[in-house]
Amino acid sequence: MKFLTLANIAFRSFFLEASWNNQGQQNLGLAAAIDPALKRLYHSAEGLRAARERALEYFNTNPVASGVAIGVILKLEGDVAAGRLNPEDRLRVASSLSRTLAAMGDSFFWQSWLPLCCLTAVWADLSLSSCWTPLLLPLLFCLPALPVRLAGLYLGYRRGEDIIDLLFRLKIQRRAQGVRRALALVVGASTVILLGTKTALADSLGRLWLTVGAVLFSVICLRFLSRRAGRLNYWYPLIMVGLAAVLLFFLKRG
Repeated sequence: MKFLTLANIAFRSFFLEASWNNQGQQNLGLAAAIDPALKRLYHSAEGLRAARERALEYFNTNPVASGVAIGVILKLEGDVAAGRLNPEDRLRVASSLSRTLAAMGDSFFWQSWLPLCCLTAVWADLSLSSCWTPLLLPLLFCLPALPVRLAGLYLGYRRGEDIIDLLFRLKIQRRAQGVRRALALVVGASTVILLGTKTALADSLGRLWLTVGAVLFSVICLRFLSRRAGRLNYWYPLIMVGLAAVLLFFLKRG
């Protein structure tokens, strides 16, 4: 597959949900995205028509992780065109992969990373009061999303079904859990700062960043120590409660 063909497919993949429908969901977007590759893979009218009909089967996955799915589908279609794979197996693998990527992508990007980016952008706008701060939300979100979408297409095409093993080794669900913990930390600190202080908003914002930084530093230190000393795992919740009590005491005094 030539680079320009992959670049064309990558561009078309951004419109995956432009023709979203209840019956096939993202199938029309998938068919439009991979059509340049199908034209290169199949030289007969019958083979091309059958490949396009396969692309119109039900397809739905996380948009950010769709690059991986599209890349694997291209690899599978190449195997079908070469006679190395059965068309039914291509549909089965694509269906299973799309569901797996949907679960991983939704857990990390929609339920973890996007809320954290939104809250960070809100606090940045309140802190800096600058005209460019609204751009922080799309910039933060696209920081991991664009590389995953574009590099995923290439890796999916190069590795095929083997990309599934790589995805499980990345431990995406565990990383999503870490992002949600950071989100809970920022939400909790925001609530304490805004409700527990009687100072001006600017002072509250300054205290927010100081509080989040201090708590993050403490959590990192405790996590490091807990891995070094197994007994610390038992005292870890009590230490966190004590840290929160000390923090609230000094905030109330201030």
